[in-house]
Amino acid sequence: MCLDAMSGARRFSTFDLRRSYHQVAMEEEDSDKTAFVCLEGQFKFKTMPFGLCNAGVTFQRLMDMAMSGLAFEVCLVYLDDVIVFSSNTVEHFQRLTAVLTRLRDTGLKLKPSKCRLLQKHGVSTDPEKVRATTVWPTPENLQKVRSFVGLCSYYRRFVEGFAKIAPVHAVTKKG
Repeated sequence: MCLDAMSGARRFSTFDLRRSYHQVAMEEEDSDKTAFVCLEGQFKFKTMPFGLCNAGVTFQRLMDMAMSGLAFEVCLVYLDDVIVFSSNTVEHFQRLTAVLTRLRDTGLKLKPSKCRLLQKHGVSTDPEKVRATTVWPTPENLQKVRSFVGLCSYYRRFVEGFAKIAPVHAVTKKG
């Protein structure tokens, strides 16, 4: 679904949020649930820590609400990662403005060192993974066949007629 959303895109920008979960303030009454004790005393989080039950879901919900109406049309969002895609530079600047405005209005901060703007390369194969398929030893049992098919299936979108070339169901059955 994500790859389909970006179909035809020629420009990409990626963003990574700074201290992602820690940008979400904890409710005063809930911060007691994060309390911990150490030699220096008792402490509790004022912002949502990693590892807290439902922290991931809560953060994803925040991002989904922040990008409501833009997701899958202008950008893709997964937790603290955002990718903006477009077919041309003019459209890309419009989309960047929309996404950055939403982030600003939500009060979310980016980590500049992990952001990439106006990239021309979209989804492509990783040469190391392609090389791994060419040097993979001949599978000797069903488990090894399934491992190899899993690796190859990762790139099925890049291989025309993959299902005919690699009849996955036939070669991964017992016996």
